[in-house]
Amino acid sequence: MAAAEPDEHLETLVRRGGRLALGVVFVVSASNWLGWATGNERLTRVFRSWPQMTPWTALLTAILGVAILLQFGRPSTSRVWVGRALSVAVAAVTVAILAEYVTGRSFGLDQLWFSGGVTSMQQTWPGRPSPQTSVTVLLLAIAVGLTRVGRSSTRAVRTVSLVVADAIPFVVVTAYTFQTLSVIEVAPSTGMGIATAVTLLLLIGAAFIARLDWNPVAWLLARPDGRALVRLAALFAALPIVVGLSRLAFLALGVHEDAVWALSITVSAVVIGVAVFYLSQREQRLLIDRAVLIREREDAEARYRILADNAVDAVVHLQGARVAWISPSVHTTFGDTEDSWIGSGFNQHVHADDVDFVNLGEKRTATGEPAVERFRINCADGGFHWVDCRSKPYTDADGNTDGVIVAIRVVDEQVEFERRLEQLARFDVLTGLVNRAEALGRLESALAGPNADGRRLGVLFCDVDGFKRINDSCGHAVGDIVLATLATRIRECVGRGDTVGRTGGDEILVLLPGVHSLDEVAAVAEKIRCRAAEPIEHPGGIIHATLSIGATLAVPGEDAMTATARADEAMYRAKGTGRNTVVQV
Repeated sequence: MAAAEPDEHLETLVRRGGRLALGVVFVVSASNWLGWATGNERLTRVFRSWPQMTPWTALLTAILGVAILLQFGRPSTSRVWVGRALSVAVAAVTVAILAEYVTGRSFGLDQLWFSGGVTSMQQTWPGRPSPQTSVTVLLLAIAVGLTRVGRSSTRAVRTVSLVVADAIPFVVVTAYTFQTLSVIEVAPSTGMGIATAVTLLLLIGAAFIARLDWNPVAWLLARPDGRALVRLAALFAALPIVVGLSRLAFLALGVHEDAVWALSITVSAVVIGVAVFYLSQREQRLLIDRAVLIREREDAEARYRILADNAVDAVVHLQGARVAWISPSVHTTFGDTEDSWIGSGFNQHVHADDVDFVNLGEKRTATGEPAVERFRINCADGGFHWVDCRSKPYTDADGNTDGVIVAIRVVDEQVEFERRLEQLARFDVLTGLVNRAEALGRLESALAGPNADGRRLGVLFCDVDGFKRINDSCGHAVGDIVLATLATRIRECVGRGDTVGRTGGDEILVLLPGVHSLDEVAAVAEKIRCRAAEPIEHPGGIIHATLSIGATLAVPGEDAMTATARADEAMYRAKGTGRNTVVQV
């Protein structure tokens, strides 16, 4: 299972919280030194009956704060070593102070700073941190010095040091809050001051935050409910603080001691309750919004699946010429599976005769223009489908172009319909011959082209003799049979490159490109006349039909109307001389 992605917003919030905690530490330490330097006792302790924050404590906590700050984020090697050196220095001082307590002797450290002030304000061990404070600072210095050591055993030592160091100041803050100093035997001159305890707790928190990639911070950031856990921890820490502040406020207002605890606990319960209610409602709204988003995403995925499985189009994502993805509808459309397409070259599925005309893939990506192309796609059963292919560049979520999206729609019926329209536009439905417009167009093209090797263009104008009589006596159905049969026989008498077209009701124009003389044209006309005169069978019996044919050679440079008019005149002369004959002009 993939690891959960850290909450970037929560990570940013935690980093800011760590820096804010260090800022508070620096302010408290500076204020404490100012109090010792100026003799302002209120800056060194909250109440006269509570222990002070000694100059050494303020200095050591400030140095540890700098050591932690140097190793925040992605520090350089030099910053890491400076932070370690500061931690070692703090550890060395605290060891010396603890040695003073163990031996009962003074090495002079206690009065190194502000000897006059500390002597006047504190009578026993002036200026020296208490044993509780010294042990906590020593453990914290060890943990800070190991912040950027990557060994797994080091992580365990660092974590244990911070957790153990957290115990003493946490108990002290709780005792001050609930006024149970006697439980922890805090003396005014040797105990741990409230400012010291709070400062050490802030340093411990900042030390944890300095390595976001180590537990427990890494575990917290990776959890989907990380923000909720942070809020829960904040409420837990806020409860004693609110109780203590409420108690102090009621005492300052002159409330009797017997009623102070009840009132402070009641106020604290209300404040924390309101905070819990607000956060729970906010969390509930987030959960509802998330549930709605999940439902909408599921609905969108379901709609996508319906479209993908049942769409008329097959959608393809091309990266270069390779198929990166194709919609499931490919199976319905072409009979193939998705796996047979994905990873293959797109042109492998294009009909061999159309491959050179397909302009997709890298070429289309370079132009950046949408395109519509028509070609054939091979099917799994060995056949093919005509398709219209619409393609355009594909842009991913980051705005980068990543290949081409291609929509493929089968258009077999449309292609067939267009072919029929083209057939109707160029060919006669009854006889299958080209129609008048197509025949005259080919004649104009032939007349406009150059003559090679003395070759000429022969023109035959054919007309069915007595066609009106056939229609009137036998019916139009028989007349249609006669025209279709004669058209077939004429095509059989000419070459593949010759043109046979129906230009009117019973008029047929024959173009013979590449002839050398009029006699050659007349020979073809005679062949046509003889073949056309053969009996024609129809459901009602046998009918005889003949052709009158006018034959001519087109003159270079003349237009189509002039050439056909000359052949038409020859055809009428053939009719005038008895029909079923060929006349040359």
